[in-house]
Amino acid sequence: MNDVNFSYEFFPPTNSIGERRFWRSLGYIETMNPSFFSITYGALGSGQERSLTTIESVVAETDVPIAAHLTFEGSTKAEINEVARKLAAMGVDKIVALRGDARDNAADALKRGPCYQNVAEFIAGLIEIYPFDISVACYPEVHPGAASAAADIQELKSKCDAGANRAISQFFFDVDGFEKFRDNATAAGVDVPIVAGLLPIRDFQKMTEFAARCGTQVPQRLHDLFAPAKGNPQLAARIALDEVESFIDALVDRDCSNFHIYTLNQPIELRQCFGQAQRFSASDALATA
Repeated sequence: MNDVNFSYEFFPPTNSIGERRFWRSLGYIETMNPSFFSITYGALGSGQERSLTTIESVVAETDVPIAAHLTFEGSTKAEINEVARKLAAMGVDKIVALRGDARDNAADALKRGPCYQNVAEFIAGLIEIYPFDISVACYPEVHPGAASAAADIQELKSKCDAGANRAISQFFFDVDGFEKFRDNATAAGVDVPIVAGLLPIRDFQKMTEFAARCGTQVPQRLHDLFAPAKGNPQLAARIALDEVESFIDALVDRDCSNFHIYTLNQPIELRQCFGQAQRFSASDALATA
């Protein structure tokens, strides 16, 4: 069996309460020997500064490798390349390269100078600046903007051909669907690790609303599983913990050995998932509701 590796995503806190939660969660997970922490990117104004300040602080406080998210939508090549240079100067050698959300004023960037046209071009530009280790996004249930599942996989292949080192999936709840996507990607020539992105279920109703916005399908079995726990957060937490353990176990049985946890900056309840500590270091499970 291959080693099982976990990485964890955080976003920069926006207030003092959030900052305490951020550092408490990050410090707790640091003891679990994570592969890396990723820090999301606020592309505009104060959001960008907050991201860079947070990343700089985390680099100074932990030995865990840091992967900085970076998006190019709405920025010129020169603007986003300057941010990449700042990250390299901080000691960041990992980037999660993304297009970023569409913006109403995205066309304004073209008035300021040349812009990256796609993620593959962006990756090539980043590698010219510094030999970053680069992660990209992938979508087991197809990106909403893709013409088809096949076109979506070809887009992923173009990113890998440009130099991506791994693909991190959107969160999902269908093990069979993930395996099919991974097999199709491999058949299309994608030869980098495909990391399973997992979203902890802390509030089932909020999770379903978030999933709808992301285009992630929530299977009926989860609705049925959590129905008895409506209004009972303690029961919901126990169900969620059992669910994530069996979910990870099922994925490991399908030869998935890399997981990326979307923490939402929440404290993570530690528990070993398979009862055999030697199989991999303490893995994450769900926080209580």
